[in-house]
Amino acid sequence: MRRVSVIAKLWLAFVGLILLVLVPLEFALGQLLTDFYSRQVREPLLYHSEQLAHTLANDPTALEMAPLMGHMVGGEVLVLDAQGKPIRFAGSSDIDPPAQAVAVVGGKSPFVGQVLLSDRGEYTLTAVPIPGGQGAVVLLAPAEPVQRSLSLARRYLWLAGGLTLLLGTVLALMLARSLLRPVIAIERATGAIAAGDFSTRVPVVSRDEIGQLASAVNQMTAQLEGYEKRRREFLANVAHELRTPLSYIRGYAQAVAEGLVKEASERERYLRIVQEESVRLGRLVDDLMDLAQMEEGQLSFDLTVLDLHLPVGQAVATVLPRAEAKGVTVEAVLPERLPGLRGDGGRLQQVVVNLLDNSLRHTPPGGRVTVSARHEGESVLVSVADTGPGIDPEDLPLIFERFQKRHSEGRGLGLAIVRSIVRAHGGEVGVESKPGAGATFFFRLPVR
Repeated sequence: MRRVSVIAKLWLAFVGLILLVLVPLEFALGQLLTDFYSRQVREPLLYHSEQLAHTLANDPTALEMAPLMGHMVGGEVLVLDAQGKPIRFAGSSDIDPPAQAVAVVGGKSPFVGQVLLSDRGEYTLTAVPIPGGQGAVVLLAPAEPVQRSLSLARRYLWLAGGLTLLLGTVLALMLARSLLRPVIAIERATGAIAAGDFSTRVPVVSRDEIGQLASAVNQMTAQLEGYEKRRREFLANVAHELRTPLSYIRGYAQAVAEGLVKEASERERYLRIVQEESVRLGRLVDDLMDLAQMEEGQLSFDLTVLDLHLPVGQAVATVLPRAEAKGVTVEAVLPERLPGLRGDGGRLQQVVVNLLDNSLRHTPPGGRVTVSARHEGESVLVSVADTGPGIDPEDLPLIFERFQKRHSEGRGLGLAIVRSIVRAHGGEVGVESKPGAGATFFFRLPVR
């Protein structure tokens, strides 16, 4: 199928609309002009014919007025007797009376119309019977001047119609181009976006629907640009995070495999490092898989009504050995009764473990990490506070983003997973911190 541009379609539609209105209007105006000119000729002919017929009925000697009547209407005059024969007088027409005029004699109705005389052409004719059956008065005016006037009027009408069509065509093209210029810009921009150029923006030159579309395209492009930037950063960060444990595993395993380590204790230490790094690598892969599934909404949750004491207690028990090894005190301060929550106990335990693990990494030996919870209205607030160095204010807005680490420790995924799990439960997360005063991470969950 042949491709027709939108400009051509708009032009064709506009021109078609003009023709649809103009052509019938031309014919209507032509018919009106024809009727107008016909009335301008026929009405005077009929009027003077009637006047002369009534005059002759009362005074047959008034026949000398007949040439004057013909002169007044610019035509020729015939007076027929009772037998339909022309009465010759000074100034009478030498035209043979048409059959339509003869038929009027002795009747009561006049005749008004066009007649075609074989030797004279077309005439406008009026024939009025003389009262008393005394004959008829016939006035004839040549139709050629009227037809010439009508032809000239029609020519001007068609000329005006042609100019209107030409101006309409130019206007249609200008309108189509002005309307489609932003659409073409949007088309080019989307093509550039499809090719991977997310820096393209569409100029917004109006506030109408097309302007709103351009703004929406710009907004979409900005979002895609942000997504692409985060995707590249994510891939770079994943590659960086995977490179470190893989380097350890490859280096130490190669050293053991090639017999470079002679002592059994040293070889055992190397193998332990390989094991720890493989575990770390496995946790990193698991975290990435969990985070990807959460962001795509594909991670399932086993929602039950639970008591928050259980996941919090299990989380504290999980990190307690690491805390004791580092010399950090971990304690849970929970009220005896908390309202029931509807959630996944394992995932909520993962949330608390990640928060505790984050606080442990940044709390120096001798410090303290405290888990607390309290009932606030229609929700339960759980907080994890530490006595670490705190967080710089400029880092707080990004603390829950992927690979946003506090200093150089950790993988920068734990807090992102915390936010995803809490949001999946209909809750919210946050952090409060001041440099040198520790940090308090919290999440709020709706009650059952």
